[in-house]
Amino acid sequence: MKRTLIFSIVVLGIFCFSITTSSAKSVIPEWIKNNAKWWSEGSISETNYIKSLEYLITNRIINIPIPITEVTAAQTSLTDEERAQSFRVIISNIVAPISVSYFEKFELTSSQPGTADDPRGRMYEFRDVSPKFFLESLPSADKKQFYEFIGDWMDRGENLNEFDVEVAVLDGTGSVIQIWEFNDCEITSYGTYLQDTVFLYQFSGVQDSEIRDRTNFSCVGIHLNVP
Repeated sequence: MKRTLIFSIVVLGIFCFSITTSSAKSVIPEWIKNNAKWWSEGSISETNYIKSLEYLITNRIINIPIPITEVTAAQTSLTDEERAQSFRVIISNIVAPISVSYFEKFELTSSQPGTADDPRGRMYEFRDVSPKFFLESLPSADKKQFYEFIGDWMDRGENLNEFDVEVAVLDGTGSVIQIWEFNDCEITSYGTYLQDTVFLYQFSGVQDSEIRDRTNFSCVGIHLNVP
């Protein structure tokens, strides 16, 4: 049975502020220091890092000398039906095409160094001759055919023909906004892991640890199709 997985896109304004400890004996928790390090390395998003700072403010661990109301967020005029809501993936050009699967996360991983606009390299660099991307999801029984396909690549990938991948971005009504078409692809790595990092957005919507899987792909051709 198909199931559509919803995600939210939040755009936050960038703001600066100075902080002072509430007393001379106050210390910044170790996990906040880790969050700052992870944010600087691009391991967690700016949104999650801001949430950790808001926790300190709410619990009076730190004091802010300016009103929190100065923090602003960009608003969108798009409805849930109009904006992007899910990723639909189809693997083709193989003996037994993989039926439609839905994934929580799709991200390009450029092999070129990041730029000032995209320090983490999450955009496709036009000069990149080997486009790469990954798919991430909550493991589920309806992806059994996909997992069997991964197993074949783990066992005998060099003896298998390369395949094509179509990643469609859908709005809230299921209509296609854009399609990323990848040609002559191969699976380069796969793993199942426990996501238990504090303040990292969970696909399930519940602030608790969750099991995820990630599949990395490397391809030869790429095309952005707008239906």
